Amino acid sequence: MSETFVPVAPMWWVTNFGGIVVNGIVAARSSSRIKRGIFAAAVVTHVGEAGYAYVVARREGLDEDAWKWGLQTLGVGFPSLLALHRLLAERASSPALEG
Repeated sequence: MSETFVPVAPMWWVTNFGGIVVNGIVAARSSSRIKRGIFAAAVVTHVGEAGYAYVVARREGLDEDAWKWGLQTLGVGFPSLLALHRLLAERASSPALEG
């Protein structure tokens, strides 16, 4: 059975997810519309990326792990998308590995 999910390195959870959490705390305690806008943009971006990762994973036959791709991408963003696209490229170049 081929690999259908690749967890990203823990550092991405610390830097990216942690960054959003810190950004949210700063935005919530601030009266700055710019800080709140930056936080909102980050959340919207991560939600959009997560939806995209989920749809792509389902489309490519990773049905059982699509939710993992979506959740991981919601937390860390682009590193998860890079891992997903790398996995799909490897599967495409090695037809024997397809599940």
